[in-house]
Amino acid sequence: MMHINRLKLVLISIIIIIFQLFIPVINISGIEFTPDLLIILLTYIGYYYGRLDAIIIGFLFGLIQDFATQFELIGVMSLIKSLIGYCFGTMALYREIWHKNFRLLIIISIYFFHFIIFQSICMNSTIVPDLLFVKIIIIQSILCFFILIVFDKSIMKNGILK
Repeated sequence: MMHINRLKLVLISIIIIIFQLFIPVINISGIEFTPDLLIILLTYIGYYYGRLDAIIIGFLFGLIQDFATQFELIGVMSLIKSLIGYCFGTMALYREIWHKNFRLLIIISIYFFHFIIFQSICMNSTIVPDLLFVKIIIIQSILCFFILIVFDKSIMKNGILK
């Protein structure tokens, strides 16, 4: 039974990675970004499989993103996704204790944290107004959170919102 779940996880991961590669780029004032579907999948992996699996899979997702999108910053996404996997895996320990709304607050906070770190590293040598920097982080976080909620309500049976 455990092998069937792992095989499903690998197949879903491959499908999400392919979708991630073909998502259109959003451009705001010359700064480009895409919604991060891998962080949404990592949310579910951490929630259902726990910390260790989320850290390992987060590292692999980050490494794939590093090679596919920003070769000049190799290892950055691996580090960030591993850290985020740890945070989502910790959420699994409190699945029965935390209320649904508190879980959602933690998830959006982790998304903000992820995009703050990522954008800080990516825009290190770029002069960007602080307000634009904050707007991009807020837009990315809310977009990913919205995708998570739509996915959870439409596809998942016992998702994060239950």
